[in-house]
Amino acid sequence: MKILQILKTIVAARGLEVLLLDKEVTTSSGASLGVVVNIKRELSQDKIWAVVNNLGQESILPIEQIASVADKVILFDDLLPASLAASRNRT
Repeated sequence: MKILQILKTIVAARGLEVLLLDKEVTTSSGASLGVVVNIKRELSQDKIWAVVNNLGQESILPIEQIASVADKVILFDDLLPASLAASRNRT
């Protein structure tokens, strides 16, 4: 059963790479947080994160924070981690 869950996580992460890489990440209010440069996965925890680069500083956000994806990745504002919220205020 654990192997099936690991395979699902790997497939989901690969799909997210195709969907999210090189897209701008914004809050629902339109503030830019950077660009998705990588997808990280931790198979033992069944977790997937998007790595966002903002002017050379990388932040990691769980994919559960993504509200929608089109030409940009839009996040739920109320779930922003402190590191991303701080970088958003500097831009």
